[in-house]
Amino acid sequence: PDTPQLTAIALQPSELPAGWTGTPSDPDPNSAAESAQLAQCVGGRDTFADETGDSNSDDYSLDNATISSEVTSMRTADDLKADVAAITSPKIDACYDKLVATQLGAGLPAGSTLDSESIIFTPGRAGGPSNVVATAAGRVEVTVNSEVDDLYVNVAFITGPLIEAEIDFTNLGTPVPASLRASLIAKIAARAGAAAAQT
Repeated sequence: PDTPQLTAIALQPSELPAGWTGTPSDPDPNSAAESAQLAQCVGGRDTFADETGDSNSDDYSLDNATISSEVTSMRTADDLKADVAAITSPKIDACYDKLVATQLGAGLPAGSTLDSESIIFTPGRAGGPSNVVATAAGRVEVTVNSEVDDLYVNVAFITGPLIEAEIDFTNLGTPVPASLRASLIAKIAARAGAAAAQT
């Protein structure tokens, strides 16, 4: 279930610069299957059934760029540990590429193709707040109406005790600016840490 605490940690409209427009996120009907697929691929434990709450921010768009976030509460610290182990696994790059191919492939317009995807995970904070446990960055090449486009993807994975947060950035042609990414990651990380202290 969605909870006010989790919604308050997620990306807030006031944090986006002028010009970004929010639209409600569409729930992913395949979340459970995707969670199982990723866990099986990395050889980890699927924690989907142990989620106690979940909140998605709006999807914020400007031109071809989109920024969104998701915050999840977990039943136990072991669930959190299992998820961190999965996203810092040496196998995660190849496994996540497969997942992205499945997710994006299903949403492409008719006649479009997903040509390649390469997203590299880096364990650790990457210069961000200490509760950023990993970041990911890469590029997905798609052909739409015979035109080849590069979709740049950046993700940050953030934790607090019993809380996981993810913020996703995508843009055609060029990554979402690093300064904006760093600013938004820092805000969500601070709230995740503060919320954890209250539990």
